[in-house]
Amino acid sequence: GQDLESEEMLRQGFTHAFSLTFESKEEFVAFSQHPTHLAFAEILLSAVEKAIVFDFPVVQVKPLINA
Repeated sequence: GQDLESEEMLRQGFTHAFSLTFESKEEFVAFSQHPTHLAFAEILLSAVEKAIVFDFPVVQVKPLINA
């Protein structure tokens, strides 16, 4: 989605982000090596000036509350 809230100084020219969540590291590895993803990444990266990629694990801080 498009960043509509951050001040320009903080976003450093970046205006959009993709957020993906995987159930396991193995799912991420399979996705990252999939031919369709590699083809899409090649097209996307040829159309943008710069990109930043963050890979980080989800850490549960406190238990989820069942409502």
